[in-house]
Amino acid sequence: MSAASTFTNCHIHTFTHDHTPDRFVPTPLNYLMRIGWFRKALLGLVDRFDPKRTGRISRYAEIVETSYGKDQGAVFEQVRGFYPEGTRFVVLPMDMALMGLGPVKKSIDDQHDELLQLAAAQPETIIPFVAVDPRHDAIVEKTKKRIGQGFAGIKLYPPIGYHPYDRRLWPLYEWANELDYPPPILSHCSRPASVQFHGQPTPDMQIDPETGVLGHRTRPELLTWFTDPDSYRTLLRTYGRLRVCLAHFGGAGDWDRYLSHPWATGTSPSQKSWLSKIADMIRSGEYPNLWTDISYTLFADDEYVYLLKTLLAHERIRSKTLFGSDFYVVESARLEERHRAVRIRAVLGEELFRTIAVDNPRVFLGR
Repeated sequence: MSAASTFTNCHIHTFTHDHTPDRFVPTPLNYLMRIGWFRKALLGLVDRFDPKRTGRISRYAEIVETSYGKDQGAVFEQVRGFYPEGTRFVVLPMDMALMGLGPVKKSIDDQHDELLQLAAAQPETIIPFVAVDPRHDAIVEKTKKRIGQGFAGIKLYPPIGYHPYDRRLWPLYEWANELDYPPPILSHCSRPASVQFHGQPTPDMQIDPETGVLGHRTRPELLTWFTDPDSYRTLLRTYGRLRVCLAHFGGAGDWDRYLSHPWATGTSPSQKSWLSKIADMIRSGEYPNLWTDISYTLFADDEYVYLLKTLLAHERIRSKTLFGSDFYVVESARLEERHRAVRIRAVLGEELFRTIAVDNPRVFLGR
């Protein structure tokens, strides 16, 4: 397959059980899940009562099933075979150390080192991003160093406990914005679910990064604020050269919300579907470097692909949407990776699928 026709899955994960906090689920359940027969029995119950596997126990069971006792290379090999030979994959680390559920066995530095070695062995296949959390010491200098080592972009995950426009990230954004080829940024953008901050909010979390005013939000309100598409508007205006992808196109719940209660002029921002927010931001032309991807969302329900095809009729949305699956988190949707990718390709048709899986990734990644 030539470089000009190479498919790119812009959103997968290879983190393992060793990168999750030790209280992701309460003990002794986290130990029991390591027993094969118990885990399979639990997954059977999950399939019945939580078929989309959105709950924390369901998500943890899937993590253990996919990655317990394995390294990132073994996890990657599970997804690689689902796609045509030559497909490239953007691999996004997950930094869960500060989500308030205890320590992780292997640090984010260890996860980055292992991923970098994996990418060095398969440079035409793996495109590694570096996970950034502003609460870590010297995060700006560490991220610059990682980009210099070969990481291709920056991964944000605000529901872990920080605002995407956190002031501690401003020097990083400023540095990237001034580069000849700024590294792209991909950020989780759906409402908080199982992988989110579970601790007690600190005063630092409550400060509005734009005004410096201390707020008084509950934890659910705070995490929703961190992940709301509106929270990226100032970032996109201030650092206009940065390519920013709001992953998941708002999330499956907001796609349901859009279908059930379509947004109309006059609806308040708090009621507006996040799918609508992202689509409107892209359609407006006000944020020329705003992107989105269909990871997890389009793998969660068969019906969403028809809505996607309708949305892609708009030229700006068509040119700013990326194909991604969210493997192996997508396994929690009980829809097999290869089957879903094939269905999306068949319904969209070759021209549209090529746009989101070949042409757009090349522009977003700067490759």
